Amino acid sequence: MKYYIVNLAFHVIITMILFVVTVISSNRNRKRKTAHTLTYFLPVVASITIAVYVFKITGPRLLDLSDVARQNYYSYTGVIEEISVLNNYLVVDGQKYYINPLRDLPEEGAHVKIRYTRYSNYVISVESVDMVDISGTINEEMAATPTSA
Repeated sequence: MKYYIVNLAFHVIITMILFVVTVISSNRNRKRKTAHTLTYFLPVVASITIAVYVFKITGPRLLDLSDVARQNYYSYTGVIEEISVLNNYLVVDGQKYYINPLRDLPEEGAHVKIRYTRYSNYVISVESVDMVDISGTINEEMAATPTSA
């Protein structure tokens, strides 16, 4: 959980830095103190970067803050298809989930049950699950209905 809070704080700080750069550069443009022609477009580039960054990264983490505080998580059971080189995300059945890179993870191809947040897909816990072979069992519904001959 500490990793989630530190990660959220880090991304909020990056967003605020980009916002400050936008304000400062737009004030320089307004006062006609821009030295180079290319820096004249810095407020536009920085504001587009802020919008994309908040939409993709900071916003989902902020939306998940209330769920993390209440410990309200989703769970999913699937097979790990890929683990990133930096161990900061894993792919389970085609969906990317972000995780604390210092955590021990099962190997690729393992069946796992993960608990994750709704918007940012941040994984709270990963547990290995043993698959149960049900091929030799009798389905109770089929046993209860008579077969027609």
